[in-house]
Amino acid sequence: MDRLYNFNNVSGKIDPTLNGTYAKTLGQLCPKGGDVTSLIDLDEQTSLTFDNKYFLDLQNRRGLLQTDQELFSTKGAETVAIVNRFASSQSQFFNSFAKAMIKMGNINPLTGTNGEIRLDCRKIN
Repeated sequence: MDRLYNFNNVSGKIDPTLNGTYAKTLGQLCPKGGDVTSLIDLDEQTSLTFDNKYFLDLQNRRGLLQTDQELFSTKGAETVAIVNRFASSQSQFFNSFAKAMIKMGNINPLTGTNGEIRLDCRKIN
């Protein structure tokens, strides 16, 4: 909602990284003052398929989440090359995704009395 109606706390300002047509579509799905529990697909074209189309959306300034759009829209960021690589090659995306899942599967979280859940994620309890 803030990207559509209150970007950077400026009333009426739309996030400039949003494609204009996409912003209008989102505005229809999420009208100002409307239901804030509305669900929007992250990938409007292939939402039920695991593929690389979300990266193409980022290139076309159609990223739903601001944090994701910034991966591509932040000039000079290392992530721009990653978005471009994944957008142009589904196999590279799949390969990198598989490696990341294996790495995550090998994380050994602390459990029981060996670890703790932070009450404030910015500092140690």
